[in-house]
Amino acid sequence: MTHLDISKNTELAELSCWANQLKNLDVTRNTKLTFLVSSANQLTNLDVSKNTLLTYLSFENNRLTNLDLRNNSMLEYLECFNNQFTAAKLNDLFNTLHNITFAGEKLVYIGGNPGTEDCDKSIATNKGWTVENFYW
Repeated sequence: MTHLDISKNTELAELSCWANQLKNLDVTRNTKLTFLVSSANQLTNLDVSKNTLLTYLSFENNRLTNLDLRNNSMLEYLECFNNQFTAAKLNDLFNTLHNITFAGEKLVYIGGNPGTEDCDKSIATNKGWTVENFYW
């Protein structure tokens, strides 16, 4: 699949569209999303600024170079490994992670990005996130 239009599915809470050939995915009208998996596509950009209810976000194995999660204060799980994040862009990503404490663990997987080894993981861990280098 190379195109997916979910703009009219405004009640959509969960979306899994992994292992396709998507180059774009517009979820800005899907404000009720809590779970989004768009892994193993060809995404270079992902705007989740309107998806304030997201708790689970997975977009590994794409081509993203940056992501802003400032508006995602419910997020507990993030897979962004095997993308194109430099160390500086991973640091930017960590800076946009929330520092709200939940009962469970907050996890972010970053392995396989060009900046994995040189980024400042303490930015995320100081906010209560566990940063894992694991990837497949």
